Amino acid sequence: MKDMLESLGFEAITFSSAPEFLAFYQQCPIHCIISDVKMPGVDGLQLLEILNSRGVQTPFIFVTAFRDQRLTTAAKQAGARGVLSKPIDSDQLVAMLDSAVGDHNRGEDTD
Repeated sequence: MKDMLESLGFEAITFSSAPEFLAFYQQCPIHCIISDVKMPGVDGLQLLEILNSRGVQTPFIFVTAFRDQRLTTAAKQAGARGVLSKPIDSDQLVAMLDSAVGDHNRGEDTD
């Protein structure tokens, strides 16, 4: 995912788990969160709920290999911008990112 995002002109940081991300997210500006739904420990929906409870307004996009209507509904009700099915279609990803954050992060030096 990181390689795909960078090849599309976005800057990307990866985390091995939701707790690792939660320990980091206040240390630098993050313009959009892309998370898998199924993760060990804290899953993607739980991560979004934690961020919501902390008042985090960062756009959130889910990716999953197990998409169903209940998941899409739950994700949207929790405030996610959308749910993408694996394998990820780069055009759909770019459209969703552009909708979430615009061209703000693309091709820009972020010193």
